[in-house]
Amino acid sequence: MKIANIQSERGPLIDPWWRKARITARLLLKREGGRAWSSRDRRLAVRFAEDPGVTNRLLDQAVHSITARRQNGFSILDIID
Repeated sequence: MKIANIQSERGPLIDPWWRKARITARLLLKREGGRAWSSRDRRLAVRFAEDPGVTNRLLDQAVHSITARRQNGFSILDIID
């Protein structure tokens, strides 16, 4: 019986702190857009604010990545290949 290599089928995994920073960036942009946070949004914001891996710099990069995608239709990371 052969075990499939799932990671090679899915591609490279995303860094967990980058994923958390992107979620937090979406929450910040939601608040800046004038939309109210749900109780789930508040729980996530508190949780990620206490996470040592989600730094201000990483969060700033995530915000700029999301806004670039909205403005240009693609992310800056889509250009790199």
